[in-house]
Amino acid sequence: MLQSKIYTIYFGQHRVAFLEDAPADANSTIFADEDGAVSRAKVIKKVETDKFIAIVAKNPYEAFCRFGREFAMVEAAGGAVLNDRGELLMISLRERWDLPKGHIEAGEEPSVAALREVREETGIVAELVGDEPLIETWHAYDTYGRWELKRTRWWQMRATGGELIPQAEEGIRDIAWCDKDSLQERLNFSYPTIKMVVEALEERRRG
Repeated sequence: MLQSKIYTIYFGQHRVAFLEDAPADANSTIFADEDGAVSRAKVIKKVETDKFIAIVAKNPYEAFCRFGREFAMVEAAGGAVLNDRGELLMISLRERWDLPKGHIEAGEEPSVAALREVREETGIVAELVGDEPLIETWHAYDTYGRWELKRTRWWQMRATGGELIPQAEEGIRDIAWCDKDSLQERLNFSYPTIKMVVEALEERRRG
């Protein structure tokens, strides 16, 4: 996992990063209190206009955790699935290209949930590559006045069987195996968190 990306939350296309120092490319900077507190209302106001907000804190991890407690937590899991040609499995959902993922059910292990979601959303049977998640991503959103923070744990996977069948009832319109060129094209119509997963996958494959 890339250390610089651990304490990053996305609000749609807008990035909020918890850091010790403000980077030069931040659109705005918010300084946490001495105890690491950050106003959720202030951050949400900033992300309405600014693409990159830096939260500067003495202890970024503690500030990140404290900020997260201002949201209802949602746990999800997903898969970065490769076939024997090294192509990545992607789904078309809500006019964007995405990776298969979904909520973790009560009592379900995250890795089991990831495999289940891949199978349900795409028809592909897969197995895990490695015992640990590839990366975690964080995404905040407003659901009818209730702010939620979704943590998605992603696993690298290898396809072992099945056939491409989009889960239409979940709004999945299309599924594709993407080679290097088509992957880059589809990432232009994806989410920042999905780009993070692809970067982490490429880094692991480079060894």
